[in-house]
Amino acid sequence: MNFQGQTSPYYPPDCNGTVGPNHFMQTINTVYAIYSKTGTLLAGPTNMNLLFNGVAGATCNDGDPLIQYDEMADRWVAVEFSLCGSNDRMLIAVSSTNDPTGTWYAYSFDVADTPDYEKLGIWQDGYYMAMNNSSGNDIYVFQRSVMMAGGTSPLMVGFDNPYRPTTIDGFVCVPPVDNDGVAAPAGSPGLFIAMNDDAIGGGSDQLWIYELDVDWANTGASTFNRVQQINVAAFDENFGTDWENIPQPGTTRKLCAISQVIMNSPQYRNFGSYETMVCCHTVDVDATNHAGVRWYELRRTGTNPWTIRQQGTYAPDAHSRWMGSIRLNANGKIGLGYSVSSSTVYPSIRYTGQSSAAYASASGIMDVPEEVIWTGANSQTPYNRWGDYSGMTVDPVDNETFW
Repeated sequence: MNFQGQTSPYYPPDCNGTVGPNHFMQTINTVYAIYSKTGTLLAGPTNMNLLFNGVAGATCNDGDPLIQYDEMADRWVAVEFSLCGSNDRMLIAVSSTNDPTGTWYAYSFDVADTPDYEKLGIWQDGYYMAMNNSSGNDIYVFQRSVMMAGGTSPLMVGFDNPYRPTTIDGFVCVPPVDNDGVAAPAGSPGLFIAMNDDAIGGGSDQLWIYELDVDWANTGASTFNRVQQINVAAFDENFGTDWENIPQPGTTRKLCAISQVIMNSPQYRNFGSYETMVCCHTVDVDATNHAGVRWYELRRTGTNPWTIRQQGTYAPDAHSRWMGSIRLNANGKIGLGYSVSSSTVYPSIRYTGQSSAAYASASGIMDVPEEVIWTGANSQTPYNRWGDYSGMTVDPVDNETFW
């Protein structure tokens, strides 16, 4: 199924969407729209800030929107930043039911510095968030139980991450891991993940795993730490210090690779006897700014540490693939969506995946033949920022279908 989303006048549009039991909801700079699962527009497009009507900072519509579905609570969670007041704020809305066309509970949190490029992860004890900023707290958790109930004054805990990876241009975000399917074991700390490029940050090419252990009864006792540094296959995420990275046909304008961060959003699943994470980021596969998608599956059993079960780089030809989003469904299949462009291919959207057989053998290969979602007809020439967000999600009804 393929249907047209909304049009944004902004660069980048920050387009992303999420599937729920009966709806698909899309947010872009700076509106949202709600569709049936057959593509019928049910609500919108509506200015994003109206979801947060009445709370501090909601009079401006500044963008960087995200939407996710909280299947553990059967609710929707929407966020957008607000920069128009004397203090920068993060606006968060939680639907009162599983119908996003209905009413929402709105909240506003005073956060440190400009909360740029925020990323959201849903966990049973909180809504976890990370952002790109130059100083102050960049890691947060918000009190989910109060927000789901429409309560007042939910708590927030923030940390200034002392283990921020070094990137070539200073842009960095350590995103939280989003819990799909069965909840993590009770009391499990919220997870965050980042990568380290040895050529920029020193050390080894690694994945860094962090834990935020929140104590809502005594927030001062909450802790945030980097708990693992896992060596991975060598990679190069250096596309240079500017945002002119990915070629397009018929123009010298190139598109931003956003290679410094794990893409939206890393995913966690609890299979009972073991736990998994999958994530991806953009790499230069041959030192010529030829982009490919590096992806990983990690596993953990019991109290053992996380280990790499399989990893790979998807770059099957000379075209660049970037802005990836990856998910593992409940039946051992992986979906990976991304943008594709080159000097001969207009910016387009495609996907690949890993079959259950290849997953069972941990082959490290995306063996599902690449398919085209949308074939582009033009190059983007006004500006180099491209997309910024995209989202592969798994339908909560069957826990199998990728959107």
